[in-house]
Amino acid sequence: MFRVPLNQMAALILVSLVVGIITNSIRSDGISFFAKEIEVAEDINDVSGEPVAITLTQAKELFDQGVIFIDARDDEYFADGHIKNAWNSGFFMELMFRLDSLQSRNDPVVVYCSDDECGSSEELAYDLFNEGFNKLMVFQGGWIEWTGIGYPIE
Repeated sequence: MFRVPLNQMAALILVSLVVGIITNSIRSDGISFFAKEIEVAEDINDVSGEPVAITLTQAKELFDQGVIFIDARDDEYFADGHIKNAWNSGFFMELMFRLDSLQSRNDPVVVYCSDDECGSSEELAYDLFNEGFNKLMVFQGGWIEWTGIGYPIE
């Protein structure tokens, strides 16, 4: 049976780790070591590109304009209550088909989940961005902030 001393294994792992970190740092398309904070939109009419965060006031303004809201929470939470007329994220491909059938990929979409601690909305927004949607806004206050002020729900 092949035996490798523990110190040789540790050295090999350490060398691999150092080479990997150096290679990642040198590459122009390297993976970030820390998650990038999502930027807050100053003007919701000028959103384009990567998803941006929006405030409660901005979310209500978009709601009043009839912009599509997508609830990124699990089905059971959506069934318990959601922002009026919001869509359930459900299956991703179904969601994309539904969005494509009703609007262009250049039209605004608001994604939300429970609150600013919930990462599902950002994750869904980036998934949609990777599929070509480019006017995505994440309402970080989410369900808790929306219901706390008494805005329309179902």
